Amino acid sequence: MARLDYGNDLAAPQLQPGYTISADGFGLVQIKATFRWDKTYFLTGDAYNGEFQLGKQFVVTRYNYCRMYKWDYVEEKNGVILITAEYTGIDPEYNVEGGRITLPQIQMVGSSSAEDISHHPNFIKLNCISNGLTGILAGPPPAGGIFDDNSGTNPNRALWTPIVANQGALNNCQFVAFLPSNSDVAANINIKAGVKSYYKPQATLRVLLYVSADTNEAAAALALTKASYVGWTTNGSLFNLPAEYKKLAAATQYPGNFTYIAEYEAKINRSFLITSCSVERFGYIYKVTADLMLSGIAGWDKDIYPKVGGTG
Repeated sequence: MARLDYGNDLAAPQLQPGYTISADGFGLVQIKATFRWDKTYFLTGDAYNGEFQLGKQFVVTRYNYCRMYKWDYVEEKNGVILITAEYTGIDPEYNVEGGRITLPQIQMVGSSSAEDISHHPNFIKLNCISNGLTGILAGPPPAGGIFDDNSGTNPNRALWTPIVANQGALNNCQFVAFLPSNSDVAANINIKAGVKSYYKPQATLRVLLYVSADTNEAAAALALTKASYVGWTTNGSLFNLPAEYKKLAAATQYPGNFTYIAEYEAKINRSFLITSCSVERFGYIYKVTADLMLSGIAGWDKDIYPKVGGTG
């Protein structure tokens, strides 16, 4: 049966009714649309590559900030090509850092991990005073090391051993263990006997955001700049964390935050360590996923981990 043409000859791709627009509430907009195009024109010259290619703007002006990142087609009857195209973009209202970046989507996981007991803030001296803590775990090692059998100065029966350096010179002391009581009297039981570790609290944030810009090069630079800071610390500003999440790294903002004596507090560097960051491209959009590990009760060592900028 011969084809009878009426109306539009489909010399150019025609957007079909029923295209869908999806907004995630954080700034990312996705569009799925179909077009019909005459096969002859579809295969002619540069039209194939010119109309459907990576980064092509959506034809509806209201949403032309969305750019194509994926498309496919099928040949229908009578020489008509049906094209399905997918576009993505970031709502222009989200203009930050010289580009467009969505609000971060954040998943927080609180956990704990085993840590050497000698790393506890109260191991040698009372530094952590949360909820009225008053106990010192081991105290300083005795002169010459080994063991202090005075229950008044060594109530938890901490055992130390000297470290012998070259030529037999004594070089500091190393903690060995808390010893059991040397008495069968119930009142003298040492509940810390054998304790060599404690559970250190820890929280990790999985942050997801999308980055765009006027050019692909600018968008890539914006996304990869963030990824380049793996191994650095940040207060969350680098990934636009809301104030509520930044407070996790601020002293005494939440009742579960530990409190310390002023001398110890001055040494703490509460912040997030950027432990990983991945970047994935979708057309002119870059998906950035980062893991931020909140520092433990002693903070991140300022002499080991650099910090992103003055505010990051």
